Amino acid sequence: MKKSELFFLLIFPFLFFIVSHLIPLFYGVALSFTDPKGNFVGLQNYYTAVNDHRFWGGIRFTFIYAFSTAALNLILGLLIGTFINQIRRGQGILKSVFLIPWAIPLTVWGLENRIIFSRDFGILNNVLIDTGITTTPLPWLGDPSLATISVIVSSVYRDMWFAALLFLVACQMIPQDFYDLAVIHGASALQTFRFITLPLLRRTIITVGTLLFIFAVQAFDIPYSLTYGGPAWATHTTAMYIFRRSLHYGDYEVGTALSSIWVLVIFGLVGTSFTFLGRKTMR
Repeated sequence: MKKSELFFLLIFPFLFFIVSHLIPLFYGVALSFTDPKGNFVGLQNYYTAVNDHRFWGGIRFTFIYAFSTAALNLILGLLIGTFINQIRRGQGILKSVFLIPWAIPLTVWGLENRIIFSRDFGILNNVLIDTGITTTPLPWLGDPSLATISVIVSSVYRDMWFAALLFLVACQMIPQDFYDLAVIHGASALQTFRFITLPLLRRTIITVGTLLFIFAVQAFDIPYSLTYGGPAWATHTTAMYIFRRSLHYGDYEVGTALSSIWVLVIFGLVGTSFTFLGRKTMR
């Protein structure tokens, strides 16, 4: 096959992808400048969106959620991955087990965790009471602070295994000679981790951390199925609020304005992240 034929063969799926995404995007932007009757209202919907305190509350929680889950998944995934790398047998089984939580649909995962965090019949409260840590059931999903912790813990418990799998694969790419030489010179396990593993995993840490943060900013399923954004809008993400404003309240014009603002924020984050990622990985 000639290069020109291969080029056209590959360009058509790409063009289809671009067009299929740009048409809804441009239609949504155009809709954000109209009222429910289709009349042009200028920036009125954007003014309403910018002055919506729940929208800014959603952005606040989204970034708290994104930074917390990305940092915890990165740290725990790194520690678990490097620890499993020291095990000589059964790594294939562990890799398969790591993917089980990640393979469960997000909505199902959130509903399952409602059983764990339930105040009245939750497993977590039963364990805390039986061990004497607390004497009364805690409202994990009924208190704003506890609900925030519950959503973050639920997400981290699901995704840290995938991060661990990525770090495990990266650790296996490090030549064993480095570790053998460290043992000969009497280096401890902590020194080996600090001076060999961490520096050689630097690019992987940056890449995985960036991707985890980008994925977390788009969060919807777990907070929606676990807390439905409550209590008192404490755990509603930006994506969840746009969904509610558009589909539940029927305010499509303001919803598309909110979407347009959030798309610009996401584009800025993704562009900045990958520019930073490219500079770091090239060093």
